Amino acid sequence: MGIETQGKIGNLTIKNRFIMTAMGVGLGEHEGRATDDFIAFYGRRAKGGCGLVITEITRICEGNGIGEYDQLSLSSDDNIESFRKLADEIHKYGSKIFVQLQHPGRETYLKLTGTDMLVSSSSIPSVVSNEPTRALTVSEIKELENQFGDAAFRAKKAGIDGVEIHGAHGYLIQQFFSANDNKRDDEYGGSRENRRRFLMEIIENIQNKCGKDYPISVRLSSTEFLDKVGIKSGITVEETIETAKALEKAGVALLNISAGTHFTGSTIVEPTSYDQGWKIPFAEEIRRHVSIPVAATGVIREASYARDLIDSDKIDFVALGRPWLCDPDFGNKAIAGNDDDIRKCMSCVYCFDTAGESLVSGGEHAKCAVNPEMGNETVYTELKKDGERKKVVVVGAGPGGLEAAITLAERDFEVVLFEKNEYLGGQLYLASLPPHKQKMRYFIDYATKKLKDANVDIRLNTEVSAEEIKALNPYAVIIATGSSPVKPSRIPGIHNKNVYTPVEILRKDVELKNQRVAVIGSGLTGMETAITLQTAENDVVIVEMMDVCGTGGGQTVIMDERSTLAKIGVNTMPGHRLIEIKEHSIVVTDNADIEIEIACDSVVVSLGVKSENPYVDTLKDMDNVYVIGEAQAAGRRIGDAVHAAYQLAYRL
Repeated sequence: MGIETQGKIGNLTIKNRFIMTAMGVGLGEHEGRATDDFIAFYGRRAKGGCGLVITEITRICEGNGIGEYDQLSLSSDDNIESFRKLADEIHKYGSKIFVQLQHPGRETYLKLTGTDMLVSSSSIPSVVSNEPTRALTVSEIKELENQFGDAAFRAKKAGIDGVEIHGAHGYLIQQFFSANDNKRDDEYGGSRENRRRFLMEIIENIQNKCGKDYPISVRLSSTEFLDKVGIKSGITVEETIETAKALEKAGVALLNISAGTHFTGSTIVEPTSYDQGWKIPFAEEIRRHVSIPVAATGVIREASYARDLIDSDKIDFVALGRPWLCDPDFGNKAIAGNDDDIRKCMSCVYCFDTAGESLVSGGEHAKCAVNPEMGNETVYTELKKDGERKKVVVVGAGPGGLEAAITLAERDFEVVLFEKNEYLGGQLYLASLPPHKQKMRYFIDYATKKLKDANVDIRLNTEVSAEEIKALNPYAVIIATGSSPVKPSRIPGIHNKNVYTPVEILRKDVELKNQRVAVIGSGLTGMETAITLQTAENDVVIVEMMDVCGTGGGQTVIMDERSTLAKIGVNTMPGHRLIEIKEHSIVVTDNADIEIEIACDSVVVSLGVKSENPYVDTLKDMDNVYVIGEAQAAGRRIGDAVHAAYQLAYRL
């Protein structure tokens, strides 16, 4: 049995062992139809080797059933035709498609539902929205069961191969499962059997309308991890095993095993620090107790790891989410053994951060930091090979410069890439250096291979002058020189010999050990620098003028870094402003302007960055000079630079 072999889900044959799990990317229509962009996005993954595509959450009713702004809907017959077009596109490539049916329960917002209150198993509000919530009545539960069945029947009419019921991640069905959320005293609360009754009756309703042979998958959280935050009444693996047995007996065709809930959010959408495959043991344990196929997810990033999961018979299907965003050809490349050609997911959560507000209010769809084509399949339809070997100079090999060089080389331009450092990657390389951040190197490794395969002229350790650029007589010049750390001269002592920047620490230009170190600023870079120093046997304190540490950037990553800071014992002083740096101490003031002197041996100043473009004046007389990334505007993220670079290189 290998990753390329066919698999069975009920009476359905899947062409290989790859599944694309449901992810909200914001490409649907507000009325719930699958748009051309939506269909192209999913079709591209089927073409790229995904055996079973599972769409993002699809609502089964309006009002309290709305979980996202541009969410798919099968609440009426109006949208069946668009789902038929979606199914036809997936089937073109020999792949199968399931629609994930979901009700958010309390995990939505009143601005979306248009109701006075949200609904749940009990009147306990969400820890995320904290909006007023009431318990569903028994008659409302029965109505929802019917609506799940009706939505499944519409999916079947549209040619969809099966449905997945979302019973994980803290949404309505899990709100019934969990004793921490379900405080009912009727037939839908109390015992485990009662708490899963809602799901079992949904399954029965679907089978009555679609037939017992219509495949049903159920997504489950193996555990809520509530014990990690001191709550003893959450779902455990042992309880989920009991649920899995009941689902098999009821005729469910596939168990799609995940973990977590909104209360333990980073366990659902994991940042870079999580180990590859960390959820797999939970799925393995559940699989030992059932005979139906089990799919599992959990930061699976490497094709070799995915193949091993199937080869070693740990699970039946490999369920991938974000890797399909980064590389739609993940499946085909993995099956062919072309692992080095896969653009791997770094778990940077850029997709989640860019989708966040749009899922509530509409607007821009989710984006992948390293794949600008994701979600833009109808825009970037063909990369023309029309460069005719015209020479393009790219200055700076950070993420933007690398992407520009790759895309231009693919278009048959002759690319000369200059980098003043001895390494590729720029800020991305620095981001890969703190503990547990090694995945951030994935894009650098991918880009390095692509550039070498294309025979791009890479010149490291070269701070190229304007005269040298002009001497090459290039068709175009792309300035991607990035940014440099800020050291505000207004602060007395800022230029003392014991004052460093994060770059110097992360790059190990300076190695501190057994010192008292004050890190000034608690943005993502400041926190990662503090973690690096603390793990190198220093005693670190973070000074932050805002009232909380960890501002800016994506909150999933920020929360993860805050957790790490607490675990390893880094002291934090929010609400304090740096006034002066002395030889063996710093002086800060609190919000009441009271001065405090803190003893320290070294100081690291992480107060942001400034754009670096040394060619503003010297290349202004040249045509076709473009500035991208942080060289254009400081503070941009990796994905911003990559997207700007691709857009320019695509259209140049």
